[in-house]
Amino acid sequence: MDITLDKRKMIRFLVFSALVLIVIHIIILIIYYNVGDPDKFDFIRMFDLDMERNVPTLFSSLILAMSAFCFYLLANNVSEIAQKKRPYWLGLSAVFIFLSFDESAKIHENLGDYTEQFVEASGYLHYPWVISYSILVLILGALYIKFFWKMERKIFLSFMLSAFMFLSGAIGFELLGAKESSLNGTESLLYSVFYTIEESLEMFGVIYLLWILLTLLEKKKIEVK
Repeated sequence: MDITLDKRKMIRFLVFSALVLIVIHIIILIIYYNVGDPDKFDFIRMFDLDMERNVPTLFSSLILAMSAFCFYLLANNVSEIAQKKRPYWLGLSAVFIFLSFDESAKIHENLGDYTEQFVEASGYLHYPWVISYSILVLILGALYIKFFWKMERKIFLSFMLSAFMFLSGAIGFELLGAKESSLNGTESLLYSVFYTIEESLEMFGVIYLLWILLTLLEKKKIEVK
């Protein structure tokens, strides 16, 4: 059975959905910082980008799972000459399945609790899980840089831009937010700004990745030199 997807319509829908979630979140912040008793508005946590098990979390988990599925499809559509590269695509599919699950299960937070036994959870390392995940990112980078480098230059640069967007949010602004949280707690306006940018970069980084993957799937094969 053939399934035809309109790539542009799908990406426009995802971008629109992300923007709606971000706008609702910003409205929530305005309410939070301007209402005398914000605890009366607990229901707005369902759209807070910094909360767990809510609508934004579900959306982020969904687009990560979609990316994992696209990587899997690419693994099964590579040309015969690129068959030896198939495990790389499957590996990326596994990584994004894990990220999707982690987005909902918050594995990294549990890992952070464990990491606190070895480092002082303060300043930029107030959320110590970034240490373990940064190490994993470096390992993946070492394993995959040659794989991506041999792609067409435009595709390589697109993947790098997507990774930069995602990681600048997931690690870069996470570190800034951790520092602010360590100094002034999670109720400060600056902390809210940091995590809003963080989550936005993560979402748009994954959506841009989906655009790249869907474009490659349209070609039915991956050209690797």
